[in-house]
Order: sequence, then C-alpha cells, then structure tokens
Amino acid sequence: MTSRVTSDLDPFSPEFRADPYPRYAELRALGPIVWLDRYGIWVVSHYEQVRAVLTDWEIFSNAGGGGLANYFTTPPWRPPSIILEADPPLHTRTRAVLMRVVSAMAVRGMRHGFQQVADSLIDRALVRGTLDAIPDLVQPFPLTVFPDAVGLAKDVRENLLTYGAMVFGAFGPSTPWHEELMLQAPAVGDWILAHCARDALTPVGLGASIHAAADTGEITAEEATLLVRSLLSAGVDTTIDSIGLALRCLIDHPDQWRLLRDDPSLARAAFEEATRYDSSSQSLFRTTLRAVEFAGSDIGKHEKVLVLVGSAGRDPARWDDPDRFDIRRKLTGQIGYGAGIHGCVAQMMARLEGEVFFQSLATKVKTLDSAGPSALRLNPGLRGLTQLPIAMN
Repeated sequence: MTSRVTSDLDPFSPEFRADPYPRYAELRALGPIVWLDRYGIWVVSHYEQVRAVLTDWEIFSNAGGGGLANYFTTPPWRPPSIILEADPPLHTRTRAVLMRVVSAMAVRGMRHGFQQVADSLIDRALVRGTLDAIPDLVQPFPLTVFPDAVGLAKDVRENLLTYGAMVFGAFGPSTPWHEELMLQAPAVGDWILAHCARDALTPVGLGASIHAAADTGEITAEEATLLVRSLLSAGVDTTIDSIGLALRCLIDHPDQWRLLRDDPSLARAAFEEATRYDSSSQSLFRTTLRAVEFAGSDIGKHEKVLVLVGSAGRDPARWDDPDRFDIRRKLTGQIGYGAGIHGCVAQMMARLEGEVFFQSLATKVKTLDSAGPSALRLNPGLRGLTQLPIAMN
C-alpha cells in the first residue's frame, strides 16, 4: 500500500475560487497527486499529471461524469452527453461526426460573419465609451455567432445561459444557488432538446450537418439531437468566460494591451496566453475504470480525480515565469481546452472567436481602461466574470 498525501483545501469554496492560484501552488508543493479529505476525491495539479490523466481514457474515464457526482453510482440529472460524458466506442463514432462538421475548412468559412458581429458590437461600445463589458460587449458576441453557426433560431436563445449554468454548476458540490437553479431543470431541459431537434434548426448550419449524419446511419436521429445539445453546451458559456477573462488580462496588463494595439496580428496569441494564464475551464473530473497505481498512490476503481487545468497552466515545471502574462510567449502544449480524445471539440471555433474579437478591438480601440472593480462568479462551475466596467475610446 502506497502512502497517501492529504489536504483539507476546498477547491469549490468561494474563497478558493476568488483567487485559486496561490492555493494551486500549495497543492503542487504537496506532491503529484493529493487526496482531498473534504470530498473524498483525488486531485492532480501538476502539468505532467494533468496531461497524463486527460490523455488516458482507458483508466480515467469521462463516462463517470465531468463533475463531482459519480455517474457510475448516481444517475445524472439529464441524459448524459454522448460525446463529453462517453468513452469509446460510442465516443469514437459521435466525435467523428462532430469533427467533420467543425472541420478547419468549415471554421475558416465563419470568419467573415464573426468579424461583422465583432465590429458592430465594438463600434456600439465605442459610442457609449463607458460600459460593463460582460453583458454589453462580451456576452452578446458568442451568444450571437455560435448559435447562428449551429442554426438556432434568433428568437429562441433566452435559456442558453440558464442551461449552461445548470450544466457547469453541477460540476461541483450541491449548493443552495444550484438547487434553486435546478428547479427549472425539467422545463429548460425540455426546451434545449426541442430546439436542438432537426425541425427547429435552420436548413443550413452545423446543426443541420449533424442531423444529416443520421441520414447516412452514422448516428441515430436521437443521437443527432443530443450532439447538437453538446455542441451548444461546449461553445457558448466557455467562450464568453474566456473572452471576458482575456479582456481583463489586457486591462490589468497595459503593456500587453499596447503590444496588441500596435500589432493586432497578436490577437490569437493574446487569447491563447490568456487561456493558459486564467482559463475559464479551471478543472475537470475523470473517474477511474479500474484500480491503478498512479504517481505513487493507489487509486481504487470508480474513484473521482479532480484535474486542475488552471494549475497546470501555472506550473513552473512546464512554463518559464508562469505568473507573468505575456502575449509574445511561445506556447506549445497549452491545455486550457483539455487534451486527448476528450479535448474541447469546439476549440477551433472558440479560438477563432477570440482572435476575431481581440483583433477587432485592437484595430478600433485606442485606449482601454478599467472603469471600476471587476467581479467573479464564485459559484462552482466555470470561472468567469459577472462584471467588468471599462472605458474605451
């Protein structure tokens, strides 16, 4: 029996979430894998072990659910995602459809439409000068371009953020906030499935392409609806939060904003560095399929492993001066979108959205400053801002 290093840290507490990075350093100092007494789970915080867990689906499964709840012992609150909460062979079949639908060629074709929306939003923001960037600038961008690309009707998007909060809020322990939110689950769950069905989508778009795969027998009609749901789950909330955090990074580091302003071609690099530096997806869960010895500890079958992607992005064993935000950093192996076969299927679209948004911002905006304190969402789930007052001209 190998030794077990333990900690009483609570990665889901508001205090931890408000500033997780010093606590990540505490966990890394304890060793490559740590047992969290409070929840009876394992946690990995070093880049090496984070990547190892994410890339070994045969031991560390997604089918146990992406959050603290263990789907091997507790039924999920909704039909599980057939790509995000599934392993091969089901995952192989469904991911093949999605990867073809969001191919590099398909994503490149979206640039012009994304650009038009970004330019329009930033032009309107410039007229106002001072605004809360989260509701007035950041949220409307992914909430427009991503559902447009999927083929969701423009007048039926009111529940997307509510549904996303349900999905990602369930990644942590139960809280009064999430319990109250989940009172809407039956209605919102029915709503999202109804609007991901074939007859609810436009005849041209990513959703229609997914449903077309049912015509060839690659997937069933029911699976097509669930895949459209998974695409919407993966592509709205995460991108909103990523763009918001990246925008705050640039405001907090005016030297980096000046670099981007002088050279808007650095927009993709700036968004990528922000994803390493302060990722919206700070953590993921995997569940062991069998007992295993890992990094010097014995892990039992069907035990939960918390994978701290945000900590991996600040691991000094992997990155030089990791606490420095540097948009000229040469990034290779950045895992803010996950890694392995379960890496974010919509990451190419997210990267394009970030690039287009910040390129337009750098081209059009001369000065960008804080106009008040920002605020983080402290409930379990994605890391994101609820407010970011800015002044721009």
